Amino acid sequence: MGILKDAGESLVNFCERFLDKTEELAQIARITMEIKKLEHSIKEIYLNTGKYVYDQVVSDRPISNTDDNIIKAVATINDYKTKIQEKQNEIQKVKEHYESKYHR
Repeated sequence: MGILKDAGESLVNFCERFLDKTEELAQIARITMEIKKLEHSIKEIYLNTGKYVYDQVVSDRPISNTDDNIIKAVATINDYKTKIQEKQNEIQKVKEHYESKYHR
């Protein structure tokens, strides 16, 4: 009976680890998708800002780093970059949580 009990406990431990790893990967995938959305938004702002600058130059309107559109674009990009860094830190915390769970 000892062998069957040990085998049963091993199977339960394996299943728990498998489920934990699945949960870890799901959390990381969710956060990674959020990062990808933020990166896509940054690219959109770059494109729109470039178009704005182009339109200003073509129509002989002055542009400067004090232009409200440019200031807003830079602020939004910086905000998104901060959020991306926070999300990357969140991924690291998820990894550390699951690593510490099994390395006690």
